[in-house]
Amino acid sequence: MIPDYFLKYGFKPKLEVEPDLKLGLIVVIPSYNEPNLEKSLESLLNCKQPNCTVEVITVINYPSDALADVVENANYCNEIVGKINSQSNNPNLQFYSILASELPKKQAGVGLARKIGMDEAAYRFFTINNPKGIISCYDADSNCMDNYLVELEKLWIDNPKTNACSIRYEHPISGNEFEPSIYKGITQYELHLRYYNQASRFIKFPFAYHTIGSSMACCAESYVKFGGMNRHKAGEDFYFLQKIIPHGNFAELNNTSVFPSPRPSNRVPFGTGRAMLKHQQSPEESILTYDFNSFFTLIPLFENIEFLYRSESQTINNWLKSLHPALQENLVIYEFAKKINEIKANTNSIESFRKRFFFWFDAFMLLKYLNFAHENYFQRKPVDGESMTLAKEIGLKLPQNPSSIDLLKSYRVKDYQD
Repeated sequence: MIPDYFLKYGFKPKLEVEPDLKLGLIVVIPSYNEPNLEKSLESLLNCKQPNCTVEVITVINYPSDALADVVENANYCNEIVGKINSQSNNPNLQFYSILASELPKKQAGVGLARKIGMDEAAYRFFTINNPKGIISCYDADSNCMDNYLVELEKLWIDNPKTNACSIRYEHPISGNEFEPSIYKGITQYELHLRYYNQASRFIKFPFAYHTIGSSMACCAESYVKFGGMNRHKAGEDFYFLQKIIPHGNFAELNNTSVFPSPRPSNRVPFGTGRAMLKHQQSPEESILTYDFNSFFTLIPLFENIEFLYRSESQTINNWLKSLHPALQENLVIYEFAKKINEIKANTNSIESFRKRFFFWFDAFMLLKYLNFAHENYFQRKPVDGESMTLAKEIGLKLPQNPSSIDLLKSYRVKDYQD
């Protein structure tokens, strides 16, 4: 049965080829003016084949105001997909392309491209009555380990209730493809991502997971249940996964790895490419991150969930005065005591209260609070220093006077072990 999701969005299938009845995994790749698509597709072509049939759908897209060379690149990428498919020589691994040309300028971007491909993937699974079919997100400038496909299949075989997952990722931090400043910058940027994740876990925030577009996956059933991909031009991965994570059955796939590109890019307003572009302009400067002390300000809030459940508004308002001024001011903006009463009115146990509380104080709220705190009370600091401070708190093993690379490798191990 085809879900109402597809009617709601006026979906029309783009691929004319009928899906194989054994289809179990579809990799979706957005591709805009992409010079490295062939290498990324070859990486998937060289993967070990799982038991199910696999499709790789590349959404070759460009906006209505695209320049001639962008259109030319789109045609070239379309040919590349056909070339790789002919090289596959494997009926259980098929490469398809969707040419999403002249997209509306206001909507054109990675979010819409992912949505086009993921909608198509989900629809194909439902037409063969496979709601547990896996939709994996990948990027047109990424590579992966050769067990990428088999480990994705195994995750859902072993844990069929899984809604979605993040996949281990590691940016290249050395090599000859880029200038040394790029490798230095990506080392610090990935360190920032892992520091943020581990700092969130340190304060016992329950939804601390990586949300990287090139290394995430979900099943078709969950994709439509939670509203599908959004059209954000950046941060689409974060927004998408944060709709799913609070509902549970979220996994971390650490037995394989994706290797995203560290290349600079001005195609998105924030994210890896933009951070690398900014770093390239001032390569001598360190990438900045959130002051570790700002995370500490949240501990009294997260440790007092039961107190909030059992207290009246006046008691809560008095208790607010004991919190750090940044958190006090931020919670007052959201009418905290009133919000707590609203949550209590819809729960009948501390367990349900806690769950609903974090549906409200979710990953968006955490990020908004940290930004507010750093606009008004804290200053962003070099990532090496803050990640070093956290490393001592959580007992990471480091050499004396560790470099950025030493810190990153230690954080990678920690993420893998968690």
